[in-house]
Amino acid sequence: MDEQRFEDRLQAFIEEIKQEDQMTEKQRSILEAAIKLFASKGFHASSTSEIAREAGVAEGTIFRHYKTKKDILIAAVAPVIVKIAAPYILKDIRTITEARAEKSFADIVTELYRNRLSLLEANEKHFRILIQEAFFHEELRETLLQTVAKEGKQIIQRFVEQRIEAGELRPLPPEVLMRIVLSLLLGMVAFKYVVGKEEFASLPEEEQIDLTVDILMNGISQR
Repeated sequence: MDEQRFEDRLQAFIEEIKQEDQMTEKQRSILEAAIKLFASKGFHASSTSEIAREAGVAEGTIFRHYKTKKDILIAAVAPVIVKIAAPYILKDIRTITEARAEKSFADIVTELYRNRLSLLEANEKHFRILIQEAFFHEELRETLLQTVAKEGKQIIQRFVEQRIEAGELRPLPPEVLMRIVLSLLLGMVAFKYVVGKEEFASLPEEEQIDLTVDILMNGISQR
């Protein structure tokens, strides 16, 4: 995974902001500065005075365009989720799950898990900020749920349905199988980055993924 790819797309988005006619030059400068600071320091650690200094405007100018710092966050980050994060996050999911039929369900899920953890590792700073701010700001959370989460679930559910129809999986409710596939992935992410870093590091990541997929396919009962 190219570690610079997200930064390149972020810069392209900033350039797109500059070209939007409905925004004043000062608004573009403020949003560009806010995106850079929020991505590097986070929302709470970035002050409006820093944003003003980065944008080359007086701090009072910010409040003429945006009532609060949160308004800047919504204006700056929500479009990033829609225009950058959503297609960036979902692209490989489509490619992997649309693999040729000769690849088994287990092989495809293994590839999906490895790809997602690799994406997070390469862009940990950006995704950590995105998740943190979405937790505290309902508007961002709703944007994230309505773009990335909603479409991601649909992609995985279609993949599960195809494999049920092909006779590879038991005829269980596809939405339940979809939730299990995604829940195991989210569990690995949570342990790697939030609640159990030491436990996750107790085994090599590839072995962690292989064991997780094995449990997904075969359960934990002694047979």
